[in-house]
Amino acid sequence: MTVVAVVAGLVTAVGIVTGSSYSVFSGVTDNSGNNWAAGNVVLTDDDAGSAMFVTSGAGANQVNAGVLKPGQTVVNCIRVTYAGSLPSTVRLYASATGDTPGPGGTGLRDYLHVKIEEGTAGAFGCSGFGGTVTTLWDSTTHPNAASDLLTVFPSGYATGIVSALASWSGTAARTYRFTVTVDSSIPDTSQSSAASATFTWEARNI
Repeated sequence: MTVVAVVAGLVTAVGIVTGSSYSVFSGVTDNSGNNWAAGNVVLTDDDAGSAMFVTSGAGANQVNAGVLKPGQTVVNCIRVTYAGSLPSTVRLYASATGDTPGPGGTGLRDYLHVKIEEGTAGAFGCSGFGGTVTTLWDSTTHPNAASDLLTVFPSGYATGIVSALASWSGTAARTYRFTVTVDSSIPDTSQSSAASATFTWEARNI
């Protein structure tokens, strides 16, 4: 009986030791205040909501293009400025064009030659246009027979006319001079016809 009592006491003592807990030393460090913000891509122009070319009621720095004749040329400019935080590529295209045939049944859009020049200086109305000037679109840069016509002007970003400035950042700005000429061989059936276009500059971050 005595031996049994001793064994039982040892088992109890072991159980007490096994169930004991101990305090520990610890240390931590952290990195707080983490934040994230998206950059942006911003383009503006100096047209103040006015079209470069109008068919009547031309306002300040607008060009009247309402009584065009074969071989006639009209010219105007617009300045585009970048204000985004991400370096971007800028392309120009005609997001919409329209053509209204005259009484003779022939339209005007197929007979408008378009030349685009990009300068480092200038403003809406072409005041001060110049600096470093690069021709981006005309019959020389696109020598196929009809390639400088409004009809085949790029209609989206993928095929858009790429700026001579490869990367727009900071407060980069360029002035675009549009020279539009009525083809000298436009048919008589195009009298009183009309054409329209919305020119769009689109920036996409690099």
